[in-house]
Amino acid sequence: MNGSAHNRRQGSPRRGIARLYARLHDLLGLIVAASVLFIAIGISIDVIVRNAGYGVVSWMLEATEYCLFVATFLGAPWVLHLGEHVRIDMLVNKLPRTISRIVEFAMDITGLCVSVAILYYSARVALVARADGARVIKELIFPEWWIFALVAFSAFMLCVEFLIRLGNARTAAPDEHPSRQVPGGV
Repeated sequence: MNGSAHNRRQGSPRRGIARLYARLHDLLGLIVAASVLFIAIGISIDVIVRNAGYGVVSWMLEATEYCLFVATFLGAPWVLHLGEHVRIDMLVNKLPRTISRIVEFAMDITGLCVSVAILYYSARVALVARADGARVIKELIFPEWWIFALVAFSAFMLCVEFLIRLGNARTAAPDEHPSRQVPGGV
């Protein structure tokens, strides 16, 4: 059996990686949804407990702040993957296709560069915080490097997504707008 027939039967490794990558984004979406749900329920419980005269749930505000942080940083690569990120297309859509493609390319390069910088610095800070044994000490106590590791992971996922977008733009048909391609085109 030749290699191409075997790949058709088994599925190419690239398809397997693409499916795994898509499932990872599904997981990010679920974590974001769980974080938002926790925020909604947590704040509601805190308000009910406070209004009933039982004081406050001391750790709830801080926990909801961290959930907002998690939702923001894990949500960024997820919505970029889905193509649902905030875009201002009014100008880009009115440009000729070739100029529009250049602008899209420049925006993706800029996003990649910013993501690489965030990845580099957040990873460095996370490694230093881990080596120092730094802790966040408020109501909740945990290693400080967890925060920066989450930022680094998010930046890494954004880097991957911007590279995919750049690859899609490179292989798009001349009359196809790269931002209109199917998201996550691994």
